[in-house]
Amino acid sequence: MSGKFSARSAGGSLKIMDFIPCLILALIFIVHVGPSQAQQNSLSKSGETPSIIIKTDDNLLKPQGERYTLSEAIAYALKNNPRVRISAKDIDTEAYGIDAARAERMPRIDFGSSASRYRYPAPLTPPVISGLFGAGPDLPEYSRNIYDAGGSLRLPIFKGGRLYRAVLVAEMRKGIAQENLVTSKQDLIFNMSSVFYKIAELEKLYVSTDGTVKQLEAHKSDVEVFYKTGAVPYIDLLKTDVQLAHAVEQRLAVKNNRESAYELMKNLMGMDDTEKNIVIDYQKAPPQLLPSLEESLTKSLVQRPEYRAVRKKRMISEERVKMAQGKRLPDVYVGGEYGGKAGDSFGFKENWYFGARMSIPVFDGGLISAEINRERAELQKVLEEERLIRLAITREVRDAYLNITHARERTEVAGKAIESARENARIEKLKYQTGAGTNTDYLDAQTDLLRAEADYYRSFFDEEVARASLRKAMGETGY
Repeated sequence: MSGKFSARSAGGSLKIMDFIPCLILALIFIVHVGPSQAQQNSLSKSGETPSIIIKTDDNLLKPQGERYTLSEAIAYALKNNPRVRISAKDIDTEAYGIDAARAERMPRIDFGSSASRYRYPAPLTPPVISGLFGAGPDLPEYSRNIYDAGGSLRLPIFKGGRLYRAVLVAEMRKGIAQENLVTSKQDLIFNMSSVFYKIAELEKLYVSTDGTVKQLEAHKSDVEVFYKTGAVPYIDLLKTDVQLAHAVEQRLAVKNNRESAYELMKNLMGMDDTEKNIVIDYQKAPPQLLPSLEESLTKSLVQRPEYRAVRKKRMISEERVKMAQGKRLPDVYVGGEYGGKAGDSFGFKENWYFGARMSIPVFDGGLISAEINRERAELQKVLEEERLIRLAITREVRDAYLNITHARERTEVAGKAIESARENARIEKLKYQTGAGTNTDYLDAQTDLLRAEADYYRSFFDEEVARASLRKAMGETGY
């Protein structure tokens, strides 16, 4: 036989052996087609898309380990991710900067002492000569070895506004560090959501590829039976083997990608135990209404930490311009010193002074002017940076809206394609098992079904990622 058979012999009379292929085909139809048909009907009623041809228990195909929902995984990551912790430490660093800036306005008291030896005897105190009717001159004591000890005081009074502006700058730097922490958290939330949804997509796709492999294995058994009876040529068996090997390779690739995604997820979560097995627990969130585009744009410019940070950076640049201009004003401070000197006899002679000092820059070769111009140029750069971030935020919000819309449309189209591909695969299987179809048609139908499932899962979870992207673009920290 060559793919077809006849119920009659060459002489026109019926033979018992001619009924054997028919009986085999009938048994195969009852064993394989019957359960498959029941599974198809149950899936069609439930509306589920995974495991279209063969129903497979998802729990048997998922890796085993500690389960995390999306909110649990993000909460764990926010506590343990190194980048978030570094950003939190930056706030502490800038807080100490505020203390340092405030300390510049406080009096400074120092204590010092020294021991010196001179070639010639030196006076311990300056010589003092009284008036005409005074007690007479006070001659100091001389010694080659001089020991002195005492304390000094210095208190800045006015430095052209640089003292209190330095405090303002330090406080704004801390504010920028706080905004950077929020940015790090939002980036982490988005990255965790993206990886989580990617793993969920790969979980579904793995179920589909595993179902395809099992379906092709069952189909290969049918082809082997047909080939042994002479109902199909050997080329059908070869094509089935090739298609089955390709399906197994696809399943292995999906499994490897899933494991790699899990490793990335553990890295984002800050897990030190890299050998620990974790499993996601995907729970589809109820549909939420999207805010209008105008509302999203308004919220994004108010809530985005990057935009708030660059505005603080602009304020810092403005203060730095004023600080540079303040260098043209006089510096005023008060100071004093109290101490004593002694020679080899260690009879200390005390001395002290207290006073105020003022310095006014008269000529510095254009140094102050150059510093002012430099700070003004930095301010212009920050203004352009603020504009750049504002444009980028607007683009991110619009892109997120477009991605949500496109993913939703693709999901609707892919859902309809799955129904068609499912029915096509069912028909081609029946046609092949009854001898009315070809092996190539069935293999193509099975490939189309797997492609339709992959497209559906990809578009479905792309919408989830796009929604997470919109929340990040709007500056929301919720998850």
